[in-house]
Amino acid sequence: MPESAPTPEPGLRERKKLFTRRTIADAAFALVSEKGLDEVTIDQIAERAFVSPRTVSNYFPSKEAALVAAGDISPIDMLAGLEERPADEAPLHSLSEVLTASIRGWSKEQLKMLKAKEDLVERFPALLPHRMAQYDEFEDAVRLAVAARSGVDPETSAFPRLIAGVAAAAIKTAIRVWVNTDGGASKIADLVEQAFHDLEAGLSPDA
Repeated sequence: MPESAPTPEPGLRERKKLFTRRTIADAAFALVSEKGLDEVTIDQIAERAFVSPRTVSNYFPSKEAALVAAGDISPIDMLAGLEERPADEAPLHSLSEVLTASIRGWSKEQLKMLKAKEDLVERFPALLPHRMAQYDEFEDAVRLAVAARSGVDPETSAFPRLIAGVAAAAIKTAIRVWVNTDGGASKIADLVEQAFHDLEAGLSPDA
């Protein structure tokens, strides 16, 4: 495959915006962890993040959206390296290799926050639509990437949508099993790898 052009580094303005977004999300996460969702307001999040309430609203439509964004890893980062996989490699195998490698690189702090955030989603149903929106964003990124690799229209071809749907299901399943079994730091990557293996094997119980 031809080498892709390197992704340009974000400028100062973009880095500042990303920093502000992360600071607000972390503030929302910390406050809800301390007080519970119903007791936290946009004003409190703004105060904790050292920004104005208007700034909070400029970045997030709600406190729920802000909390769920805490510690989030962008789909682009998770799919880094996909374009370097062999062109004739099965898409599910390519995704398995790339996503498993990405997850194995997550720090203990990232895994700890993911576990805590998933626990909060379980406690507060109002957070669930925002968590599902993140999975939708991931699925959409996979759809576009697979379509580009396959040379098909991402809007009209069923193939990249099917691949993206099962990839998102594999990630969601692995995270849920990991949370429910209280697995260790490396366990989640193993679960993702196993999920893709089962998919490639046709979901046979003997796979």
